Amino acid sequence: MPLKNVLGNSCAFVAKHLGLRHRYVFTKNNRLRLRYVAGMTAACAAGLPTAVAFSPLSTFPVQFEIASAAQAYSRMEPDAGAQQQDADMAEGSEFGQAVLASIPQFEEPAVPSDRIVTIGKGDALGKVMQKEGVGASEVHEIIEAMGKNFNPRDLKAGQDVHMHFEPHDEEGYKLTDLKIELNPLKTITVSRTGDEFKSALQEKEVKQVIQAQKAVIKNSLYGSAAKAGIPKTVVSEAIKIYSQNVDFQRDVHAGDALEVMYETHQTEDGYVAKTGNVLFAQLTLGGRKIPLYRYETADGSVDFFGPDGQSTKKTLMKTPIDGARMSSGFGMRRHPVLGYGKMHKGIDFAAPTGTPIYAAGEGKIMKAGRFSSYGNYVRIRHRGDLDTAYGHMSKIASGIKPGTRVKQGQIIGYVGTTGRSTGPHLHYEVLVASKQVNPRGINLPIGQALAGNDLRKFKSHIKEVNNQYAAKSGGAVKVAQRNVKDDADVN
Repeated sequence: MPLKNVLGNSCAFVAKHLGLRHRYVFTKNNRLRLRYVAGMTAACAAGLPTAVAFSPLSTFPVQFEIASAAQAYSRMEPDAGAQQQDADMAEGSEFGQAVLASIPQFEEPAVPSDRIVTIGKGDALGKVMQKEGVGASEVHEIIEAMGKNFNPRDLKAGQDVHMHFEPHDEEGYKLTDLKIELNPLKTITVSRTGDEFKSALQEKEVKQVIQAQKAVIKNSLYGSAAKAGIPKTVVSEAIKIYSQNVDFQRDVHAGDALEVMYETHQTEDGYVAKTGNVLFAQLTLGGRKIPLYRYETADGSVDFFGPDGQSTKKTLMKTPIDGARMSSGFGMRRHPVLGYGKMHKGIDFAAPTGTPIYAAGEGKIMKAGRFSSYGNYVRIRHRGDLDTAYGHMSKIASGIKPGTRVKQGQIIGYVGTTGRSTGPHLHYEVLVASKQVNPRGINLPIGQALAGNDLRKFKSHIKEVNNQYAAKSGGAVKVAQRNVKDDADVN
């Protein structure tokens, strides 16, 4: 069929079914107006003839015929009466808008909606739900159901509230499920069951996993251990274990190393909920390895022993504080506050305010409170003639008072700058027969040595631990059978 006949028949069909007058669709020369050519060309490019899409009575053959005609017509030369076409386009613009306005609008079918709202500072869960369109009565029911497992007032800023809405014929959308991850282990959910809401607290299962890591020290033990993936709690425990024999301020240098094997309690997805006991540690100082093994004796006591079965425990720890820098030693010095030479009868450890201070040994609290220029002060009696004293604390730990017994390594207070002090630090003293002595010069006995059946079992324990560490870390433990007393002399 000739193109002009296609155009004429197709456009006449469209005009008839849209109820348009002939002059709105055709020019005086009986040619299709430019606006319909452009519209159908765009429709063809999109895969759907626009003119026919506007007509509910159109059929596929007609759609195809108009689309073909429009494509062909768009390649023709412009009409000689271009000015008349422009005038016609202006004339028909209002009419075109009226036609579009009369076309029925069809809404897309409603689909489920998932929304995540982050709790802001001062936000209440009820208000958050109401902003998302949940009715006040349902908000009350949800919070009441949740209260059986969790108090919504305990929500913190930054926590996410996951809400799932389903379409509802009468009321638009209804909240069907709500979920809040309280922490990496616990998640609370609230679900709609009929006209009721029920909550459940889901807790991830935690299993014990043994980990093994090695850190080569570059600048600081804590920093290097953190880069190697060793938790801070494990490093602190290792320092306590070795603090009986090692001065971490003077004996540890760049190139030394710390190896540890320890318990972790973690979820299936690898989140470490907490760390447990250190099972094995090996500190390398200047190329010399000092391995220590956790072992429970026949009487139920637990301690760390060297390969020969000698306990590392001494009457007093060398350093009763973690990661501190010795800022002043024992002896004569120019007093930083008084400004003249004065005997310094202890050792100062500079550390940030709030750093924990440990009891250097097991004993009984003799003094705990404000005392002279020491500020907040604690004094411990370890045996008849041996005391230790701790000054300038920011505060004394809870439960530390005269008459209380403490264990070695127990927190007794926190670093501060109370009393006559120029900055936060611990002033530490050792007193023999009530006289201050140099803590670094005193010779104190070490703990027990395993013997008999305990020693034989311990030797077997060493082999098991070494094999386990090799499997976990990929490296075997090489130990030298040396006397622990020699290992202690690393000053």
